[in-house]
Amino acid sequence: MSSILLQFPPPPRRSHVTALEQEGQMKDVPESVAFSCVPDYPDIILNTESSIRVAARCESAQLAFLSHGQTVWKRALHSWYRGGVVCSLEEITESKDEVPGWMSSVCQTALSCLQKVILLKESLFPQMGLSRDEILKKYTPVANWFKSPVQALAWHPHVTKLAVALKDDSVHVYSAGSSLNPILKHKLQKQVADLAWKPLSGSVLAVACESCVLIWHVEPTSLAVRPSSSTVQVLQSPGHSPVTSLAWDPYSSHLVSASPCHSSVLVWDVPMETAIPLKRNRGGGVAHLSYSPDGTKLLTATTSSLFRVWETHHWQWEVWSQLSGRLTASCWSPDGRVLLFAMEGESALYAIRYAEDSWLGQGNMSTAGSSVLLADVSQVCVSSDSREDVKAGGAVKSIMWDSTGERVAVMFQPDELGNNSLVAVFKAMIHPVLELIPSGFVKGKTGESAHHIAFQPSFSDGALLSVVWSSGRVGYIPIMFVPCQDLQRRQGFSFRPLNSSTLKSPYSP
Repeated sequence: MSSILLQFPPPPRRSHVTALEQEGQMKDVPESVAFSCVPDYPDIILNTESSIRVAARCESAQLAFLSHGQTVWKRALHSWYRGGVVCSLEEITESKDEVPGWMSSVCQTALSCLQKVILLKESLFPQMGLSRDEILKKYTPVANWFKSPVQALAWHPHVTKLAVALKDDSVHVYSAGSSLNPILKHKLQKQVADLAWKPLSGSVLAVACESCVLIWHVEPTSLAVRPSSSTVQVLQSPGHSPVTSLAWDPYSSHLVSASPCHSSVLVWDVPMETAIPLKRNRGGGVAHLSYSPDGTKLLTATTSSLFRVWETHHWQWEVWSQLSGRLTASCWSPDGRVLLFAMEGESALYAIRYAEDSWLGQGNMSTAGSSVLLADVSQVCVSSDSREDVKAGGAVKSIMWDSTGERVAVMFQPDELGNNSLVAVFKAMIHPVLELIPSGFVKGKTGESAHHIAFQPSFSDGALLSVVWSSGRVGYIPIMFVPCQDLQRRQGFSFRPLNSSTLKSPYSP
């Protein structure tokens, strides 16, 4: 199967940017043209210099001095404080002349055993051998996480409101038509990896942090630019860190959180600040969560080549294993019956389709029995100009499905140079068959790479795709169309000629 990206129209030419989709085609404008297709939306340009994480390694001042006169036991104690048991044993084994022979031999054997245990643990749970920054880079949907101007982004499900987490661990809330942008900060709000607005609420925002989950209550009518710590709840559980993924139940106050370093998914009763673990040891930690829009299914993807789909009535599950790699990205169709996903090491989109009568509180696992290869998105050259070498495709970093079910956006992993300039947008069909049809590429300004994508859930004129570009600019791409469900509704209310049957009373026999 050849790459479906070869069937796409060419991307915008040099010095042009994608502006919108109209009449089924992507339209572009010159970079120099300053225009917005969506007036009153917040104009967001982030300061990349202040938001980029500075990876500074601070060493203790005592390491700048030689430890003259200190005994081996004192140095071993300092090593234990600095780096744990392994460092302490290394210090003793390196000082053979200062300790008895049998002591050196015992420490050497213990050190060797510990190192083998660590290697075994890292082979079974690869995330355990990664630093916190490396975990976030690997398991979050943000491309090029170290250089990205944002850590996370989330649209409010009902109104035009956008929450953006920056690299300084602050969360900024932007609203259409308002110059007031609350900034959320807390001493526990570090290494933010995910944001999630609570459905059926105008003010509750969940923030996934290094050691906890913070629940902010940001009242829309409040004039406070810096809400106080009294407006936040702290949800913590031992060993459940760093938290990298959040998902609200669409119809309740339950919040689900996951960590790549913790094998249990936690279901939080937020008002009570208590959690129930969904504990399944097989597969390792859980790096990715996704609730179906109808609330009947919950996807939990582990750090290994295994993921589960739970039915949320009896909390039974089905396991999808024997995959070529771990699940890296996923999204549900608006009706909750189709799951799109991508796997590590593959340039392809897969789909699982559930029957219409499944998951209705009966615990039935009614699927097709296997996943279907929906599209090959292997990297290809898509430039229409032979002088340019513009490539698109490859490993998938993020998949987004809009609320109408008619557009799917795919963002790819950056190439070896860190470039990721194009986002692929598909037209989607669910009935009678599932199909992705090429629509067009979204391109930013010269030198910009895409770092995050998301559809606004409440856009009324079709779909609106937001893209966080490497320059710190948040771009809005309106996709103008009339959803099929609206067309069907209009046809259902079409006027018919008056006749005797039309005028007949509904109560007559």
